[in-house]
Amino acid sequence: MIRNSPPANGVTLMKGMPPDRLPVVVKELTPADLARLMPAMTGDYRDRVIGMLSDAQLVGLAGKVPPDSAVAVLRTLPEDRLVAIVDRLPGAVSSALFGSLPSAVQPDVLSKLDPRQAQAAVAPHYERAVADALARANTEVMIPHSGPAGVLLVPLFGRRVAIAARHGDDGRVAVRDAEEAAYHHRAHAALAITDLPAADDVLAYCSQARREGRALDTALWASDRHDSALKKALVSLFR
Repeated sequence: MIRNSPPANGVTLMKGMPPDRLPVVVKELTPADLARLMPAMTGDYRDRVIGMLSDAQLVGLAGKVPPDSAVAVLRTLPEDRLVAIVDRLPGAVSSALFGSLPSAVQPDVLSKLDPRQAQAAVAPHYERAVADALARANTEVMIPHSGPAGVLLVPLFGRRVAIAARHGDDGRVAVRDAEEAAYHHRAHAALAITDLPAADDVLAYCSQARREGRALDTALWASDRHDSALKKALVSLFR
């Protein structure tokens, strides 16, 4: 009957059940059922139902609703339950969830993800943090609608810089992406920004590129304490 009722009516039926019956009914709900019913639940009752869901139901529900709705559900879980299922969540949900978690919880979540999942979760937040750092340097920051993903464009001194910000990279990926973005967007310079120091061979490659007349460099940015160095690296491209 719950499956065939409008969501609000279905939730009303669930609320009218004896306390010992509700867990049995919740156990039988499919992810599609939960995606339909959950918006009609509120407050403590909603949290109570979420607490009854199995790991498989939570993962299935996360794949049936928009990422922000999935995050709203997952954030009600105890940390140990959340960490236990995070590696099975859709990538878009993992990324949205990571950015909403307290910093103390983030390392535990990342430790459960494989390197590809962890990078996908962190990358959008790192790219946004770099964009914010550039804005603090009083530069205009543009996000292009085409070309390589995760690229920023900065107009500077009447010219344009293509920037690739890559988390967990020693410059090998970021330099490649920055150069590709500069070519695609016809930028005059390319800057690779990473949270790790650039590898020696990457630095040598950039030095050789500058000797050949190509404006290419790397910059380290891991927190706002690197804002000043980032601004200097940007300006130095045209010296």
